[in-house]
Amino acid sequence: MSFNFSHCFGLPIASHHLQYMASAFHCVFDDCGSDPVPANQAKVLEMVRKATAANDEPGPSTRPTPASAAGLLTPEQLLFSGELPLKSLHIKASFDRMRRFLADRLKNMQNLQHLTLTVLAEVAGDELPEKAPRWVIEHGTLPSLTWQLFANTNGYELKLPALERYTVDVANDFDLHYLMEYSEQLVELTVWFYFERAMEQTLTRPFPRLRKLLMKRFDKGPLSPEPNTRGDDLAADRFAQSAPLLEDLTIDSSTVAYRIFRAVCLHNAGTLTRLTLSDVIFPRALFVLILELKNLEFLRLDECILEEGSRLRHVDLPKLQQLELINSGTCFRLDGGFAHVRRLQYSMDSQLSRLCRHLTMLEELEIVLRTGAPVAEAIREHFRSLALLPCLRTLTINGMKTNTRPWDHCQPMPNVEQLTLRRCYLLRGNFALLPKLFPGLKVLMLEGTMIAYRRLPDGVQPVAFLQRRLKGYLPRCSVTLRHCDAEPVSTVLKMEDEVRWRMQLFEQGHMKQIPYGQTEGKKEKKRRKKIWNESMCG
Repeated sequence: MSFNFSHCFGLPIASHHLQYMASAFHCVFDDCGSDPVPANQAKVLEMVRKATAANDEPGPSTRPTPASAAGLLTPEQLLFSGELPLKSLHIKASFDRMRRFLADRLKNMQNLQHLTLTVLAEVAGDELPEKAPRWVIEHGTLPSLTWQLFANTNGYELKLPALERYTVDVANDFDLHYLMEYSEQLVELTVWFYFERAMEQTLTRPFPRLRKLLMKRFDKGPLSPEPNTRGDDLAADRFAQSAPLLEDLTIDSSTVAYRIFRAVCLHNAGTLTRLTLSDVIFPRALFVLILELKNLEFLRLDECILEEGSRLRHVDLPKLQQLELINSGTCFRLDGGFAHVRRLQYSMDSQLSRLCRHLTMLEELEIVLRTGAPVAEAIREHFRSLALLPCLRTLTINGMKTNTRPWDHCQPMPNVEQLTLRRCYLLRGNFALLPKLFPGLKVLMLEGTMIAYRRLPDGVQPVAFLQRRLKGYLPRCSVTLRHCDAEPVSTVLKMEDEVRWRMQLFEQGHMKQIPYGQTEGKKEKKRRKKIWNESMCG
């Protein structure tokens, strides 16, 4: 059982929390005293005081139950009493409030398997970083630690002799020091580098037990990285050779790819089975080294582009079972080289008909229609070729809009047994075609989908009404709707333009903030678009 609750360090906690926590294995605690706005902080503290008061206030509680005494406990006393069965704990608070209220209590949680610390901005009452003492984080058996830095950390020390899985944003020398100190015992590492020296020094450390690595460089500028020097290549070679067990690698950003991709392909080809590349612009001479990874079983390319040259053809990756190509159509030509692939996630482009001719062993296919290029023309021309896939059993359509209705251009697919519509905008009348196109359908699932009605039905819940209608169309099929909703057609058409819809929600006050994303400069966007257009026209 998971238990999420918001409270304030140092204030008494309500007695019913103890009843929930006594059987919870996973806990997420949000310190509302870390609200950065002073007015909100005072308001929240007052609300907490009222919420934790007994029902017969004013005056002390007259209920003679153990729960009344438990109500005097503070969150930190409850969490670190050593009596709870918690296996994972997630705390969101400012760094100094964590240091003051958690202190050295962490070692009391003997059953703890994973700790996540989300560091929020400083609040009133926090000591200045240069004056605050270092926080010693100590636990004898904790195997997994995650730092989530929404604000920079202050001084701290790690004493975690059993640490094996580490997720960290390297934003200062404390983060870098303990990443390097624990490198030889790590099995899984997820690291974001916020300054160049951190990546350079990390590559000098050995990782003899490392099996899973996610590495990202947070680039402030949109420019591509400079070519490696001879010293850079030698450091990358030593890093790859020092991780002889590496099986699962994720590279996010061109800076990291330019630095280590060549070394990994040359020195870890024997062990690497899973590779994910995200947001990388590859020179063709560098990308072609991927053909050295003969043991690769899983490959994902997300927003990857070949800077020059044509797609790789007749790719020989004999053990590849699952391929995911998201907005990366310039990298591979989907020909007979991928004939043995069984699972494919693919963003729609003009290669669909070629894909259906050559990927004859394909069992699961997910087509992502929410792409940067217009797809309506490609759907009309190529979508009927899906009926050529003889082994296809599971079909997922992701991101369909009201103006891109693929089943208007489909041929019947009797072998498909499971159909999933994910994050789609659908007109209700479209579903009448499903029994003809998928006569062997056993499972129909709608996830995060918006249903457009010309007029919402009166007196019933639209989603429940739709589910009954679908059961009428498909009486022998299991129909499941998850996180779905229904709106008038006019509203759904506005929602399909996601940028304008978010701005409208923001202006109306339904959104407090727009999440920060990794944005590119205008020149870099034009460069990417030019490369994409030239490759597609070629």
